This record gives sequence, C-alpha cells and structure tokens, in this order.
Amino acid sequence: MNSNDKFTHLDTLALPIAVAEESGRIAFANGALEALMGVPRARIQSDWLLLEIAPADGKAADQNAVNKELLRNLAHEIKNPLGGIRGAAQLLQMDLSDKSLIEYTQVIIHEADRLQSLVDRLLAPHRQPHILGTVNIHEICERVRQLILVEFPHGLTVVRDYDASIPEFQGDREQLIQALLNVAHNAAQALEERIQNATATLTFKTRIARQVLLGKVRHKLALQLHVIDNGPGIPEEIKDRIFFPLVTGRAGGSGLGLSLAQNFVQQHAGLIECDSVPGRTDFKIVIPLQAGSLA
Repeated sequence: MNSNDKFTHLDTLALPIAVAEESGRIAFANGALEALMGVPRARIQSDWLLLEIAPADGKAADQNAVNKELLRNLAHEIKNPLGGIRGAAQLLQMDLSDKSLIEYTQVIIHEADRLQSLVDRLLAPHRQPHILGTVNIHEICERVRQLILVEFPHGLTVVRDYDASIPEFQGDREQLIQALLNVAHNAAQALEERIQNATATLTFKTRIARQVLLGKVRHKLALQLHVIDNGPGIPEEIKDRIFFPLVTGRAGGSGLGLSLAQNFVQQHAGLIECDSVPGRTDFKIVIPLQAGSLA
C-alpha cells in the first residue's frame, strides 16, 4: 500500500477506504464492527448443550451439522445489533462536517451491508441462492490484505507469495472474502505481542495442488491458500477443536470466526486445515478449481 495515496479502492463496488493515518481514526470503525460478535453467551446456552451431546466418534458430518445449526441460531442474535450499527453510522454520517471522517462511516455501512447478506444466507440457506460468479483468488487476497492493514497499520508486515498461474473459478465471492478475513484476522490478533515489537509477519501464499482428495472425491486441481503467521501458535488444549463454535484461545474472543470460515469453505466443497507450532501457524484453505455448484 503506497503511503502517499490518500485512498485505495478495494474493488469497483466498494466505497473508498482511507489509508490508515497516525491519528488512528479508523479505530472507531473497527470498534463498531467488533460489536457484531458481542453475542451474550448466556443467550445461547441451549445451543452449547447441542455440542455437548454431539456424537463423540469424530464424524465430521455430524459435527458439521451441529455447527450449522448453532451458527443459524447465532445469526438471529447478530441480526438486530447489525442493523443498529448500520443505522447509527448513517445518523453519524449526516452530522459530520469533516469529510475525512465520513470515509470511516462509509466503511461501517459497507461492511454492515456485506455482513447482513451473509447473515441472511445463514438464516435461510435453502431459500436464498448462493451468489455464484467468477472468482479471482488474488483479488480476494488483496481485499482482505488491505482490510487487515487498515486495522493493524503499524508493526505488521503482510507478505504476498502468489502463484499467478492459478485460474479463476466459480464461487461465492462474499463468502470467500469473509472466510479469508476471519482466518487472517484471527492470525493478526494472535500476533499482538509481535505487532508491538514490529516483528509480526502474516503471509498469503497461493499454490495449485494436483490430485487432491477432499472427502471421498478426488479432484484433478485444487487451490491451496495458506495464511501463515509467526505468532506463538495455537494452545495444545484447543488444537483439535479450533473450528468448533465458541472455542477460542484468546481472552474476549467469540470463538465464531474460524467456525464460520470452515462452514463457508465447505460450501465450496473444500476445507481448512491447520498446522501450528510456536513461531509458525499455517492455516491452509483447499478449494477444488473445477467449476460446479456449491454445496
């Protein structure tokens, strides 16, 4: 990101987002968006019980069904505060005289609209069609990269290691943006100590894999998208459960981001895997490149 540029356009439809400045005025936008995940856990105790009585035989299909039911219930909790955040941003925008601040209210409104669409599809997955289109994975990486750098403008280096030969494929662009954003944001938050020391590194790496077995289906070609950080690693006690709802290794974390990301990737017939040791955590997103309908 060029620090001399006043604006950077994330795509042809997105509103302009200002490059992060020393004053850190983007913080109020980040704070508002973080409120989206502030779902009181007491409101979902009945859903948590579903996880406790889920089959313990390790069957991915059974756990996935439980996850989807819980996520739909959580979507109901998110929907109301999401509308309130958008409305508050609109009212604030009307009263602002400083045009540079209006850019940040536009960030909130634009992201709230995008998240509203995702919530609607979680609430009614069978009634609302997937928004299929041609997806360029590197355009998605660049969008997420810029959003991460807006939130973490100092102390974090985002490295791009792209394979330019990866073709475009059919997918739900908004779901894939949210999946990658959740994974990358989770990684950036784990780098808090290194960010303070200006030694934090987040790497987006894309490669093509051949003859990949996903579930019981073999695919000739698949995308491998790695999100690699040099943080402390995932605690041993939650390594096997990081994709379950409400499981988090961070104080104040919602435990929803990775579960949602896995759900969205699975709807593209793919999956997310994780390999983590102290000093290197690698989240690998694998998605078949053959054209086809989403799950």
